[in-house]
Order: sequence, then C-alpha cells, then structure tokens
Amino acid sequence: MTKAVDPRPFDAHALEKIDSPEATAAAYFSIFRSPRATERDYEDFESWHARDEANRIAWASVERAWEGSAAMRTEARVLEIRERALANRRGRKAWVRPAMAACLALALVGGVVAVQRHREASAPVAQVVADSLVISTGVGQQSTFRMTDGSVITANTATALTVAESDTRRSTTIREGEAFFEVAKNPRKPFTVTAGGVTVTALGTQFAVRTVGGRVDVTLAEGHVRVDMTAADGRAAQSTVLQPGQELVWNGRSYRTAAVEVERRLAWRSGVIDFDRVPLAQAVAEINRYSPQEIIVSSPAIAGHPISGTFRIGVTRGFLQSLELAGVARVENESATRAELVAP
Repeated sequence: MTKAVDPRPFDAHALEKIDSPEATAAAYFSIFRSPRATERDYEDFESWHARDEANRIAWASVERAWEGSAAMRTEARVLEIRERALANRRGRKAWVRPAMAACLALALVGGVVAVQRHREASAPVAQVVADSLVISTGVGQQSTFRMTDGSVITANTATALTVAESDTRRSTTIREGEAFFEVAKNPRKPFTVTAGGVTVTALGTQFAVRTVGGRVDVTLAEGHVRVDMTAADGRAAQSTVLQPGQELVWNGRSYRTAAVEVERRLAWRSGVIDFDRVPLAQAVAEINRYSPQEIIVSSPAIAGHPISGTFRIGVTRGFLQSLELAGVARVENESATRAELVAP
C-alpha cells in the first residue's frame, strides 16, 4: 500500500524557538537530507551559518559526524549543503532573517529536539490555607518560591504542594508533581518533604522529589538526605541515606537506588528535557507532562526506539515533526489535544 504524503509544510516557526547552535545545525542537516528542502531553506541556512561563529562551529561538528559515515559521503543533498557552507566561510553575504526551527536529527547526532515552553493563561497559584502555603502550577508551568529562612522551592509542571514553617520545623507535602529544593542549613529546624508515603529529611542540601502515578523519585544533587518509606502490606518500614548523585525510586512496596546524572535528570529547571537512549514510549510520557496535547504511541514496534538528546520544553508539534523527518514515526489523527504515533 502506498503511504499518503503528508501535505503539511515544514513549520518554520518551530525552529525559531531553538536556542542551541548544535541543535539548529542538526535540524538543518535533517531537513536537507529530506525531500522537503526548498530553496528558501537553503537561504535560511546561509543566513544562520554566516551570522555567528558559534553557528559555524556547530555546523563543523555536524560535518565531522557526517564524514565519519561512509554511507553519507556521496549524498548529493549533503554535498550541496557543504558547498554552501564553504561559500559562507569565503565571505558570502550574510542574511538577517531568523533561522528556521528545529527538527530531530536522531540518525546522525542522537536526537536533539527543540520544543517551546507552553504557558497557561493563568499564573501559578500560591495561597495561604490554615497557616500553610498551598502552591500549584499548571501544565507547562514552573514557579520558584522562597521561604522565610532562605530555602528555595522550584515547582515543576502540574505540581500541587503545601509548605509549612514554624519555629521548630520546615515541611512540604507534594500531592502530585515535582519540585526541587535548595535547603538553607539549620540543624534546629529539619526540612522534610513528604510524597506518596515517602518522607525525605534534610538539613542543608539540594534535591528533587517527584511523585507521578504512584511512584516517587528522589534525586540528590548536593549534601545528604535520609529517606523513610512507610510500611505497606504488612512489611516493615524502610529507610536509607542518599549520597550526592544518587536517585531513589519507590513503587509503594519497595525501593531501589542508583547512580544518576543529576544535570540530565534535573534539566527541566533550565527549561529542557534531556534523554540518553530513553525508549520512545518513556520519552513521550515525559513530554506529555508539559503539554495539553497528548501523544499516544499506537505502534508497539516503535515504542522501544531509543531517543537521546536535549528537548526544549513546550511545543509538541516540533517534536512530532522531528520524529517524522528522522523516520522514527509517522503522525496520525492529530488535533489540538491528541496525536498518534505509528510506524513510518
């Protein structure tokens, strides 16, 4: 059966949201290797390439990766790109039009995707209820709150938590979502975070707690924390101490700990999601947390496809389009609230 050709044009507005020369270089390479590239696309590339030295360095890195792949060395489209880039280096006229926006280059550089951050119409809510501060963020929102003792709480997307502070204690309860804690040291006032039957106790440290779908994750960036887990199904209560660079995962019955790349795990604080060979289904579930448009992986054959790279939090359309251009998946039945991924 012949596959229908996707009539939608490449979304030039998506690439304008990208803030990484490396990601933009990968995006250009991907679009130029597809049959969709137009003369306007080449002109945009020339403008981007000539505008900044960082852009030229990023493109050179893509070239080196390309040169390492014998299968790509004779591709006419890629050779044409290279000639245009060389012309820029020889002083070709620089354009001033903004670069196009991002698509995925999974096949070459591991999958860099740019996604604009989604903003709800209403601001995050913070209100005092019974001597406690109740904080909630909408889908795609992130907000930072400072306690009177100097501790800082950063709430991630779709998070609801309660903060209480007295002369003898500092405590936070996360009902749903994720938050990062930068705790001011005070031995006389331990800082506790409770989520889904897990209580994290710290004095002065930095860590994140996430509770989604009955699972609790604790990631320690700095210092030490004690994690206490409630008894369940007749089991004894459990407790452990985390070291920097460790993550604990609690499923309601048992826990496991493992070393984790903290910067990648907490990249959301910088407005990005960073994956390292994460199965597509898992990556999609994470991206869905930040967008009102739900992506569904309808083809089991692609659910395990590994995704690596840095994703800008926000616009799902750019992510979907990137998957199509990279040949990872095809988008069907797309609407403002839903999109299905099937095998290409």
